Amino acid sequence: MGKTGRLAIALAAVIGCILFAVCDASAAVTWTAYSFGPSDALANVQGLKRITRAIEEETKGEIRINVHLAGSLPIQSTNITQAMGDGVVQFGDDGFFLGNVPIAGILRLPMLLTTPDDFAKALRVMQPYVDRDFEKKGVIVLAHFVFPFQVTFSTKRLTKLEEFTGQKLRVSEPEQAEFVRRFGGVPITMGAPEVPPALQHGTIDGVLTASAGGGKIWGDMLKFNYRLGVNYFNAMVIVNKEAFGKLTPALQGQVREIAVRLAPTTTAQIAKEEGEVLAKHKAAGMVITEPTPDELVQAAKRMGPYWDEWASKKGADAQRALAEVRKVLGR
Repeated sequence: MGKTGRLAIALAAVIGCILFAVCDASAAVTWTAYSFGPSDALANVQGLKRITRAIEEETKGEIRINVHLAGSLPIQSTNITQAMGDGVVQFGDDGFFLGNVPIAGILRLPMLLTTPDDFAKALRVMQPYVDRDFEKKGVIVLAHFVFPFQVTFSTKRLTKLEEFTGQKLRVSEPEQAEFVRRFGGVPITMGAPEVPPALQHGTIDGVLTASAGGGKIWGDMLKFNYRLGVNYFNAMVIVNKEAFGKLTPALQGQVREIAVRLAPTTTAQIAKEEGEVLAKHKAAGMVITEPTPDELVQAAKRMGPYWDEWASKKGADAQRALAEVRKVLGR
């Protein structure tokens, strides 16, 4: 073989290697993930990263995911569902979805779900409704996790229901807002990244959150914690429907299995941190007050009529779903 022939073979081999490398690289899908959590210290952010790492490792790099925290992209927490459906991001967690999937508000109705068992029963009823309405938005729900009770933290004295009066409190959704309003407070909705400056400037006096949620990252700015559980704050691991549909059935199965397997570790981590964070707040001098049995009865009595009022405004589906939830709860 002459020099020219050897050169041609070598050149063909180099071109082949280049083409193979390009094809091999293009086989990997790269997704952008977005979290409603603004800090790596939060359990939901850590949980999302556990899931994305597992997806990358268990698919052997066929799916690569870059995670961005709340506020790092021009996406409001309340717009994650829409951004996911539009394909702006392809993966993430979403806890502020009620503007896009209103029927899920049944799981947030104040004083309706009073124990973890209540929440689990209600979620089993609601999951088909929730999955269906997310899918209408171009989003697939892969898994669920839940924070402990949302309780109230404030810079001002708050040790009983009567002391809600006049307090400006950041809420996560309209259902929480109604609770604050019915006890004389002023509800204000804002994303998590906006909370610290709002507390510093007095735009808000406090927040409704879990100790292991906002209480963990904002606790040093707050002085009182009134531990009447208003509602649970649930969240989903979600994926863009179109991007998910482009995966092979085998990869879809892997992604689903990983999300379902690991999302409960976020719930467990949050539950563990709730007590730990509360103990730190107490040691630091925060005034922590448990509600009396009479206050719990009073809160439930005040909010009970609201449940049906809420459903009647949301339509027949919401009324039917609420009736199903109340039936399984015996309430």
